[in-house]
Amino acid sequence: MQTNAIVIDGYGDSSKFRDQMIDIPELKPKQLLIKVAGSSVTPFDIAVREGVFKNDFALDMPAITGTDVVGKVVDIGSAIEGYNIGDTVCGMIGVKGFGAYSDYAILGQSKAAKVADNIPVEVAAALPMTSIPAYNALFDLGQLKSGEKVLIHGGAGGVGSMAIQLANNIGATVYTTASDLNAKALKQLGASRVIDYHTEKFEEELSDLDLVIDTVGHYTYKNSFEVLKKNGRLVSLVEEPDDRLAAKYQVDAMYLSGKFDNPLSKVVKLVSDGKVKLNVQQTYPLTVVGVKDAQDYYEDNHVFGKVVLLK
Repeated sequence: MQTNAIVIDGYGDSSKFRDQMIDIPELKPKQLLIKVAGSSVTPFDIAVREGVFKNDFALDMPAITGTDVVGKVVDIGSAIEGYNIGDTVCGMIGVKGFGAYSDYAILGQSKAAKVADNIPVEVAAALPMTSIPAYNALFDLGQLKSGEKVLIHGGAGGVGSMAIQLANNIGATVYTTASDLNAKALKQLGASRVIDYHTEKFEEELSDLDLVIDTVGHYTYKNSFEVLKKNGRLVSLVEEPDDRLAAKYQVDAMYLSGKFDNPLSKVVKLVSDGKVKLNVQQTYPLTVVGVKDAQDYYEDNHVFGKVVLLK
């Protein structure tokens, strides 16, 4: 069986995308074959296309990229449990997998979740790569608990806006950094205070925090040590731990890596119950032109939430 796929033949800018018919690999025992209904654009997808990670993992060209996926199950591996043909699922496709920018995609069972009937396809298309890192950073590494105080950098981004809601949902006090343009919307999501990074220095405004989630890096990461209480926790999605600063401020600095249980089903339920929302800023068709335009838009604009691709 073949599928029409949007591929790249090498690393570079968005002009690299083109159509090609690709043979669909035989499913491994714990894989699902998905008829794709939608995907999204993430910073990770753009970085993979540009070759940022080529020294860490090399793509087999021509490569199908695209990490977020939603669609119907059309075939299942021999060891699949809990999923059936016809189920609507969403999930996160592995870096070197049979990516989502295609008519069909291959999704590992461990990275999948069933989608509730009341969740729109455009929301499900963007949930995995926002909710999985946010949940892992807050709870699996950050060990956030009710009543604690957390600062989430980059609150207007997909991961940041999801993290604000997840933290607020368990009863934490949430602070975030973002443009004042998005302050009202982020407060509605659960942020107690939005610090405008254009005009304010968060390290002069906050102190005695239990946890910081860093999605920005550089000076934002280094200055985050100053706002934590002794034995506080700093989890970064972009910076390796700075052991010198961690020792100086007596905090636990961590980098989001490693394997955790997939929290996607938990977040799907929160969305279905109306406790978590996902803002879709722009929608494009899942075509060569659509993927190019969507990734260009993401790179050229300050996106609040997600940019989605739909069939």
